[in-house]
Amino acid sequence: MAEEFKKTGMNTVASANGFIVEVKLAGGVIYRDDQGETRIDSEWSVNPHGIVLYTRGFEKVTRARFDTIFSNVTRALEYMGHPVQVEGDLSTWS
Repeated sequence: MAEEFKKTGMNTVASANGFIVEVKLAGGVIYRDDQGETRIDSEWSVNPHGIVLYTRGFEKVTRARFDTIFSNVTRALEYMGHPVQVEGDLSTWS
């Protein structure tokens, strides 16, 4: 069984499903797929170790697109060894 992810850089992985996730050390996660590039606000968490992803800035995308991006990013970050916590108000979508 083939793995979904392949490390392509120090903080970057590519998915066999057609997307790339890059973690910026100063904060921020970049998500790229065939629909474009999206930057997710984030910060490193020390206790517990991991990355906090913020939902702000996603109010104008559909809930389906949001779910796809955050699901893909979460799997990629966990593959890189970074547990994920999502912070923000998810009630902006119906």
